Amino acid sequence: MASKQRIMEAAVRLFAANGYHGTGVEELSSAVNLGKGALYHHIGSKEALLFEICHTRMADLVTQAGRVQAMDVNWQDKFRLMMRMALRDIADHPLEWTVAFQEFNALTGQRRAVVQEARDRYEHIVAEVLHAGAGAGEFHSLHPLVTKGVLGMYNYSYAWIRSDGGKSPEDIADLFTDTLLEGISERG
Repeated sequence: MASKQRIMEAAVRLFAANGYHGTGVEELSSAVNLGKGALYHHIGSKEALLFEICHTRMADLVTQAGRVQAMDVNWQDKFRLMMRMALRDIADHPLEWTVAFQEFNALTGQRRAVVQEARDRYEHIVAEVLHAGAGAGEFHSLHPLVTKGVLGMYNYSYAWIRSDGGKSPEDIADLFTDTLLEGISERG
């Protein structure tokens, strides 16, 4: 396995377990059996590793959401497919998402801005689907803050979802989506 890939995998494990600030370069160097000089040759900096972890996951999510948004299906189906895709990605990359959600604030400067832009873009795509669906009569019109709450319901699954769990990520996404679309109040 290439050194960069080994370093990334070790960084993901260590950052997820100990946090970004709780993981020293010495610990990372030891985990991949490279001296500090060789490690820095491959990574540039510890923050560059964190950026790559966060940006890779978010950029992939934005790309996948954009593909779903472009599909010729109704708005409810677009929303359902986006949430299924998101939970599948979270379940397939639980440690990366743990790092991306919990350690994002350790990024600084341009790196932080790039990842924040990707996060904002994903939220915007979901908000566009919800807004367009409301315009088409498929959803109620929602306050913009509701999009954050909706995304939080799905995104927090990084803490517990697994791709080999009792329910598939897609089944969990459907359960969340059905509950969201149908509501939780009894209709009499």
